Amino acid sequence: MESLAASLPAGARRGLLGVAAMALALAAAQPVQAQTPAARFQRFDIPAQEASSSLVQLCLQADCELSFVQRPGQQARTRAVRGEMSWREALVRMLEGTGLRHRFVGARGVRIWAEPAPSRPAPAEPSAPSEAVEVEGVEVIGRASSQIAESLRRKRAADVISDGVSVEQIGGLPAANLAEALQRVPGVAIEHEVGEGQFVSVRGLGPLFQSVTLNGAPVAFNENIRNSTQSGRQFRFRALSVDLLAGARLAKSATADMIDGGIGANIDIETAGGLDGDPFASVRVGGVVEGRTRGFRPDLSVVGRIVSEDGNLGLVAGASQEDRAVRYDRFQIMRFGRIQAGGTSLVAPNDLRTTVESEDRRRRSAFVGADWRVSPGLRLDFDGLVSTFDNAIREDRLVYSLGPRLTGQGSEIRVKDGVVVGGRVAGGRIDNNTEFSDQSHLNLAVSLGAELRTDAWTLTPRLSVSTARSVLDTPLLRLSAQSPEGAAYDFDLEGAVSDRRAERLTTSFDLLDPSRLTLAQLNLRAVESRDDDATAFFGARRKLDRALGPLHLSGLKLGGQFSDRGRDYQRRDRRATPRGAGWVLADLYRGASADDVFADLVRNRSTPWIVADQDRLQAGFFLPGEHDGVVVAPGDLTPTGADLQNSYRVGEQVAAVYARLDFDGLVGGWPFSGNAGLRQVRTRTHVEGAKLAFAHGTGVVKPVSFDGRHDVLLPSVNLAFETSGDAVLRMAASRTITRPSLADLRASTVPASVLVSSIYTRGQAAIDDPEPGVIFSGVGGNPDLKPYVSDNLDLSYEVTRRRTGYSVAVFHKTIGDFIQMVEAPEVLTFETQAGPPIQAQVLMSRPRNLGSARVDGVELGLHRRLTDSFGVWANLTWTHSRVGGARLTGVSDWAWSVSPYLERGPLAVNLSWSWRSAFRSEADMQGGGVSDFTIGAAGYLDAQASYDLSETTQVVIAGSNLTNTHDLAYEGSKARLLQIGSSGRWFSVRVNRRW
Repeated sequence: MESLAASLPAGARRGLLGVAAMALALAAAQPVQAQTPAARFQRFDIPAQEASSSLVQLCLQADCELSFVQRPGQQARTRAVRGEMSWREALVRMLEGTGLRHRFVGARGVRIWAEPAPSRPAPAEPSAPSEAVEVEGVEVIGRASSQIAESLRRKRAADVISDGVSVEQIGGLPAANLAEALQRVPGVAIEHEVGEGQFVSVRGLGPLFQSVTLNGAPVAFNENIRNSTQSGRQFRFRALSVDLLAGARLAKSATADMIDGGIGANIDIETAGGLDGDPFASVRVGGVVEGRTRGFRPDLSVVGRIVSEDGNLGLVAGASQEDRAVRYDRFQIMRFGRIQAGGTSLVAPNDLRTTVESEDRRRRSAFVGADWRVSPGLRLDFDGLVSTFDNAIREDRLVYSLGPRLTGQGSEIRVKDGVVVGGRVAGGRIDNNTEFSDQSHLNLAVSLGAELRTDAWTLTPRLSVSTARSVLDTPLLRLSAQSPEGAAYDFDLEGAVSDRRAERLTTSFDLLDPSRLTLAQLNLRAVESRDDDATAFFGARRKLDRALGPLHLSGLKLGGQFSDRGRDYQRRDRRATPRGAGWVLADLYRGASADDVFADLVRNRSTPWIVADQDRLQAGFFLPGEHDGVVVAPGDLTPTGADLQNSYRVGEQVAAVYARLDFDGLVGGWPFSGNAGLRQVRTRTHVEGAKLAFAHGTGVVKPVSFDGRHDVLLPSVNLAFETSGDAVLRMAASRTITRPSLADLRASTVPASVLVSSIYTRGQAAIDDPEPGVIFSGVGGNPDLKPYVSDNLDLSYEVTRRRTGYSVAVFHKTIGDFIQMVEAPEVLTFETQAGPPIQAQVLMSRPRNLGSARVDGVELGLHRRLTDSFGVWANLTWTHSRVGGARLTGVSDWAWSVSPYLERGPLAVNLSWSWRSAFRSEADMQGGGVSDFTIGAAGYLDAQASYDLSETTQVVIAGSNLTNTHDLAYEGSKARLLQIGSSGRWFSVRVNRRW
């Protein structure tokens, strides 16, 4: 492989070498002092004096929390501390040789005590018994007010524009996962999936544009294996339990030493460390009740930390399990087409669908963190996290065929603004469909790091390895049965969008009689996706104390990163065969849908309907010549040409080097600090796939491979001006990148499944005389894509006071090489059931680099403590994003949340209202053929109340979606309704005990 230096443009090489040479020269000029990780440097000038005075002075300046216990009658004198360093380093220097011991508690707490007095002969005169006197206590409080204040303090201390949440802050507000907690942070909006927060958008950019790390290291991504729509690099937040996390930090501006990949933000998920606080143990026991399923599902978590007597070795570990049973009712229109009625061309839905989706979710997580202070100059740390997310999914669906049937004999239609909104079909057909699948997601991440302090440098090597495996333990089984032709039904959609409720969908056909159904088919899809990431870091930093004009150079960081990541996505599609000649379709059906399905989505409806039994379905079918059953994995089946065309592998190697200078100074009476740096990044890609082709009257599989390379230089500058004792003005400019979605890079071709199925069954007739609802379209990848490259400008003003904190930020991004989907006709080859392959022209959508996009916005954040017991936390974001005149995918123009809280004695009550305006989504739940899948505006009300039974025991009750908000989606215009969904409310209760 070509060396990184050789690959750079000459100008870039000279620039980077110049910065590095200057930095090294400055570094060599001055001695260095140790700098602890993630610390903020401050200038201290504290003389040697009595310990209680110096410690109070230190914590007043550094805004730390102090607990100090000393022996009566004895006073310790601390050493003088002068210079710029972190407050933790200043404390360690103060205490050298004093006989005082210490232990850091959380991010800004410290507990200090005196060594026991050595034994000696009894004194001649009796003395008072020795007692420890605690001067000042430190208490870790998990309530909203203190944790919001802590987040604001961390925001002010950061060297970039940032926000975050802590584990206590998450626990103080109702949140099923980390995504739902992050939506209360300025600039953040989330996308829900089946009643739970799933994907995170920041500052007007969708989930793809967020770089997600775990304790500063990249993590592999869980793939979406639910349907053929794939997530690329979007981290699935609901795969992680919040119980075992310490919090998350969002960096909204970049530095040279930061992991690249997030044009929107870098989201670092934090776990606890072995030496981050005192020993403890905690247990949470509780459960969740869903409003629809009404079953109680238990939750349990156990977390604890042990620390050695000398305070040099600490281990923290925990495990949790959460179960949820969810029912999601979805009223759907698959897609729209055109019909001719009385010589007029009208837009009409192709069908109407009522889907009841039931999910049994189980989330299990375990983590371990260890810190070992081997010597004063060497510290080792290890962290590991494993999380499994299992989801058994069942979808029962009725499909009422419309389209051309709307103009059949005896049918009636009602039209509004050129769109059919109601009517009656006299000669229709109703499909009774059932889907089963068991999803299994595994996330595993481990990281080992060290901090070695020498006389001049602090070295921080780190190695991280992660994997994300997603597989269908039970493959996606799609059973399709049909009513006889001639079924009659009525529908009324007028007002459905504004009310988020349809007026009517009724039929005279007996939905509970399985004997009237005939088998259409049982299709099977087995999917497995595995993502892996191995990353090695090396960092070196030192302190500087050198003047450069008006600047004081305070620190230098040099380092590099190498990452090797990849995805292996395998998919197999089959049609199953019934067992035995005497097989009867009606034997597969047992039971019916719940009586209350769609009660809040359709006023007048025909329910319930007969549903299939999963055990009978699995026992009643097999795959001739391949497997005596239908529960298979991709590895159990020999891939066909179509399978190879749907599968792919993507490999990616990232190499980066960086140099960063930290500085401070005084301008116009304002102290300021900042950093400037360069990061050079090279990305190599290797993509493998296949394409089914037609040659010499037969089908052949042609391997497809591609190798790509991209180099980019990423400069960054961050400035922070302390305009007053409680206000900071920040400015930032940077260039950042986001690599294309791994799904966009795939060398695969995926025609619409309904088209593949139709051609496989009917052969050439499916092309010459297409059935209603069959679409000649598909999606594919483009291995030749270049990364998105963005130039960013940020300005923020942050005020942090005792009762009030607020921030105002303005941001701008110009994103080059923006990727969009482009449609073009392609001639594809299809396999058939009874003959040779055939070809058809298909309108394929593939990603292309088309130009630039622009994002501008303003975000506001507020924390106001109105009284000693009442306060409010709120944020608002306005974003204007455009590419080619259209809004970017995943971006809402407006998003805001308001979270008032009440804390009185042992009682704490928190409310949270989160709302975002409409946005275009990548999550096309319609299976293709929709040009603009838009999620309607929606708001969600959550609440939580806690009561402290004692100092160590707390009971918590929470409720989510208390307004029973209905999800809405439409195709570009509200005149084209796509779906209305409802997950209902859920409630939880838990008891927390801490020792």
